[in-house]
Amino acid sequence: MEVKKGNTYYQNRKHLRLDPILMEVLKVIDPDCNGFEICEVRWHILGKDRVHTSVFPMATIRKGEFMNFNPMPRELFSESMAILRSADVYKNAKRRVVYRLEKLKINEQK
Repeated sequence: MEVKKGNTYYQNRKHLRLDPILMEVLKVIDPDCNGFEICEVRWHILGKDRVHTSVFPMATIRKGEFMNFNPMPRELFSESMAILRSADVYKNAKRRVVYRLEKLKINEQK
C-alpha cells in the first residue's frame, strides 16, 4: 500500500508516558526512494496544555508504513481535529481524542 496525500496516522505513546501524535500526509515528495517513500507530513502533538504542530519531511520504513504509526480513518482524524479546535477546556478535548484513539486501537486488535 502506497502513502498518498491526505492519509492520516496516529501514534499512541502512552506506554512511554509521552504525548500522542496525530499525523497527516501533506504531499508525497519522492514515491520511490530505494524502497522508501519521502513525504511532507504535519504532526499534531497533543501536549499537556495545547497542541503543538510541526511540518517536515519524513520517510517511511517500507512502502506505506511509518515507524510506530498506525493508520487511522480520515473521518476520525477530522473529527479529532474539530474537537481540539472547538474546545473550551483543552484537557477535556484531549481526553475525548485519546479515548477515540484507544477505542480505535482496541478495534484493530480484534
